[in-house]
Amino acid sequence: MGYLTFTDKQIEKYLERIGYQGTVTLTKETLDQIIYAHQCTVPFENLDVYDFHKTIYLDAEHLFEKLVLNHRGGYCFETNGLFFGMINSMGFDAYPCLCRVMFGVEEPKDHEIDHRASIVTVDGKKCFCEAGIGGAMPPGALEIGEDHWQLMHGEEFCTRTIEPGWYGTIRRLKPEHDIYDDWRHLRERLEIMFSMTPVHEVDYANLNFALSQSPDSMFRQRRVVNLRTKNGYRALTDEVYREVIDGKRTERKLAPEEIPALLKEKFALDIREPLRF
Repeated sequence: MGYLTFTDKQIEKYLERIGYQGTVTLTKETLDQIIYAHQCTVPFENLDVYDFHKTIYLDAEHLFEKLVLNHRGGYCFETNGLFFGMINSMGFDAYPCLCRVMFGVEEPKDHEIDHRASIVTVDGKKCFCEAGIGGAMPPGALEIGEDHWQLMHGEEFCTRTIEPGWYGTIRRLKPEHDIYDDWRHLRERLEIMFSMTPVHEVDYANLNFALSQSPDSMFRQRRVVNLRTKNGYRALTDEVYREVIDGKRTERKLAPEEIPALLKEKFALDIREPLRF
């Protein structure tokens, strides 16, 4: 299949990067811990796309240098690409899949394929694994089935069939867990649709090019930085910073000169290049 692979030394550096200190065993418990650690340390961020207009490379060496050695984040094809390559190299039975990020969009026909994630068979069960959006995604391997609700770090998720060949991840909403107001009136929400069909790494090439280079792409139109924390979420959208800590949400608009320091303090991103304003 030509999947991304990493060396044992690179795996060791990755585990250091995400702060994982346990023994790696091919179990759901280990997989859950790696996903959660990744979500809490590797931010979703599109600074190279929005602010710097750089080319986004998805090969193993570029991903390792940027996200692991340079302690940057990336957007979904980078963060989930790194995650998949690492668990694949550890020996997990995994393959990459195509996704649609829905965030409440009701009709799949209204939303294009724009995301990647992983399907992992672990402890005899197929699971959906998402490590790369930085928001309220399942903080562990989500068992694939029909409305089998699973409690993860205080939040409830399930999967269900949305249309032939496509499942969706559903999140049961709690106002205290939501960083935006848009969906607080809903009880549950379709987050991501995913296909069970395995794909090749090359299948992401044109998607990556379109989403990182087209002026019509949302990633070229606004700055987005997201990160899960141990007690909530952090999000920077353009110049607006939002944070949820233990159910308490705060929001403030930043002056341009404040953003580099906030990126370092809240997202551990030490950005030296001038941002776009």
